[in-house]
Amino acid sequence: MRSGPLAPDSRIIEIDIVRGFALFGVLLVNLYNFGAESIAWNSTGDQVAFTFMRVFLQSKSWILFAMLFGFGFALQLQRDDERNFRISFVYIRRLAVLFAFGTAHALLFDGDILMLYAELGFGLLLVRRLPTRVLLVLAVGLMLIFPATRLALSPERDEIESVAEARTELERARQTDVYATGSLVEVMADNASVIPSDPFEDIDSPESGLAVFAMFLLGFSIGRSGALRDIPGHVVRIKRVRNWGLGLGLAAMAAERVLAATGGYALFRPQQAGPGAQLVGDLIFAFGTPVLALGYAAAIVLAAQTARGRTVLAPLAAVGRLALTVYLTQTLMFSTLFYGYGFGQVFRLGPVEVTAWAVIIFSAQVIACQWWSRRFRFGPMEWLWRSLTYLVWQPLRLRNDRAPLAES
Repeated sequence: MRSGPLAPDSRIIEIDIVRGFALFGVLLVNLYNFGAESIAWNSTGDQVAFTFMRVFLQSKSWILFAMLFGFGFALQLQRDDERNFRISFVYIRRLAVLFAFGTAHALLFDGDILMLYAELGFGLLLVRRLPTRVLLVLAVGLMLIFPATRLALSPERDEIESVAEARTELERARQTDVYATGSLVEVMADNASVIPSDPFEDIDSPESGLAVFAMFLLGFSIGRSGALRDIPGHVVRIKRVRNWGLGLGLAAMAAERVLAATGGYALFRPQQAGPGAQLVGDLIFAFGTPVLALGYAAAIVLAAQTARGRTVLAPLAAVGRLALTVYLTQTLMFSTLFYGYGFGQVFRLGPVEVTAWAVIIFSAQVIACQWWSRRFRFGPMEWLWRSLTYLVWQPLRLRNDRAPLAES
């Protein structure tokens, strides 16, 4: 039997909503990478905006996105097993096309995740037959690599940077960084160094390829459980995940912030804590972050079970259905905003400004995705991805021009 892409009205809307939520976080955190994370921005408003991003969205967003990648693979396996269809060849083509998209994207933005997802996706093929318990143990082991490696490296304490020094660095970057001064060709030439993505790079970071694969395994295990294919039948379990996830996750983020304030612990900024405090902070972050992400997902899924919640969250479902298109167009928009060949705002916008831009860009995408979803079965890039994966041009326009968001 021939396999094919999932029809729009067969999708799990709650998953698309969670994906849409994650995409806003991915956008916001990406915008901070162009200078807004600097301590040079020390006004009260900037500190509040940075703390919001750091506590509630940083790492949680990509973790949700990675979990959903593994979850989608589990659903694809189940669907094709039901049809007695061999998934391997189709899945390999799917990953190859995704890698090609990622290669092109990385030339514009060196923070691309698509290449890494494609590379690690082959790992899911290798472990897909392992028992769920083994997959979860493997995931925990991979999550421990970051704190263990950082402890083993025993880095010297970083010098404390003053606000004046940080402002000087921003000014220097405005004059010398390729994103600020380079042409499109020069930016692409500079970014070519990140191709292909190295899954084993920066294993002492909580955002390394090994941590991403751990989230793939967690998402795959959730998908295999079948809980989200029968949400009403698993409401009690999902409520438990929501309550414990939000409770423990927010407590972990609060504890990590206390360590930062009292012991000099830092993960993405200069580190002052001793080895013991560093290890405690790293463990809290390594495990507290995915727990909080799971809490977010469960809360969103439960909210979508009510008529009012479903109506309020429906715009996010449209974004989640067009995730690849949204992710790539986010880069087009923020690179035009920041890069020197565009509006040249790189290293010139602080936390308040980039947060405002994230809201503006994402709001425009929500409107565009809703308009598109009422008329077409897939997003433009999703359509191309599926057509190249299945080697058949997929029908794009909806026959009756109705939005499928309420048909699930």
